Amino acid sequence: MNTLNYIGSKHTLFNTLLTICKDNVPDMKNKTFMDLFSGTGTVGFNMLDNFKNCQANDLEYYSYVINYALLKCNYTENIKKIIETCNNLEMIEGLIYENFSPTGTCERMFFTNNNAKKTDAIRQYLQTQYTSNLITEKEYYFLLASILVSIDKVANTSCVYGAYLKEYKKSALKEMVFNPIHTKKDITEDNNVYNTFSETFAEPDSNYYDVIYLDPPYNQRQYSANYSPLNYIAHYDKDIVLKGKTALIDNYNKSDFCKKTEVSKAFNKLIDGLKCNYLLISYNNEGLLSIDDFKQILLKKGSVKLYKIQYNKFKAQQSVDKKFVEEYLWVVDTTKTGGDVIVEINVDLIK
Repeated sequence: MNTLNYIGSKHTLFNTLLTICKDNVPDMKNKTFMDLFSGTGTVGFNMLDNFKNCQANDLEYYSYVINYALLKCNYTENIKKIIETCNNLEMIEGLIYENFSPTGTCERMFFTNNNAKKTDAIRQYLQTQYTSNLITEKEYYFLLASILVSIDKVANTSCVYGAYLKEYKKSALKEMVFNPIHTKKDITEDNNVYNTFSETFAEPDSNYYDVIYLDPPYNQRQYSANYSPLNYIAHYDKDIVLKGKTALIDNYNKSDFCKKTEVSKAFNKLIDGLKCNYLLISYNNEGLLSIDDFKQILLKKGSVKLYKIQYNKFKAQQSVDKKFVEEYLWVVDTTKTGGDVIVEINVDLIK
């Protein structure tokens, strides 16, 4: 799997998450799995071989595209040929070049001129192929997701797109190579992907899933602001208004889970309305919602276990205070009553 450089990614934690899931959820192969804040799609994609089917949701369009490719699209020989063609296209001065690389009218340095122009060429070629019905919908989303993860490899940022570096770093100066987001060939038709607010799944007529996994934002950084260029590249629409030095999309999405005054209410409403037998929630000791608030909310839902996992911070965050963070994985069995007791378990990171 080819993934984004992403704050909150569960790539490092996945093996630990999977082990805890197996310890608590019997007969996983015959159960459904929903990743409600799916981000890079790391969890859902790696759960494909462990559950009957996997679903995913995320509010951000770039994430929807990536998860669609990971959960619904197989790698094929035709996709391989298209990628080879795309890597040899003539460069084009398009929307990415004009808005995210330094030109006579733009000072932004998210990408080098050549990487921006190469990506413009691929993005326009892909759109033409799709609108001309020369590629299928699944091929389109697979290739679009592959553009996003490929251009991200040469982004001139410390980690997120909230700012670009004033000088090009070594990795940003490398040529962008268009690579497939994955090479899996046995993905079934049973998986679905959604692009909406997580609260939608707590409404009275929402679907039931055997296992629901939540990995919500932990702090006040809005993902829509931090990854605005990826949303723009995914949409590739000249009518989208970009504002400010860092090219924020006008009226970008804002989540209540990133607001100190709203986060408790948002969690209460979401947890109360979700329909599942098992609820898994990733959070950490630096999140907006306190451990005591979590306990009060989750004990109303069922029997609760709290797994505590210590691991190193995301590289770009290591300059602040401690270099490690304690990740929490809450496991709620909604078929059992919670009472007022929570089992706390310290576990080592499984690499």
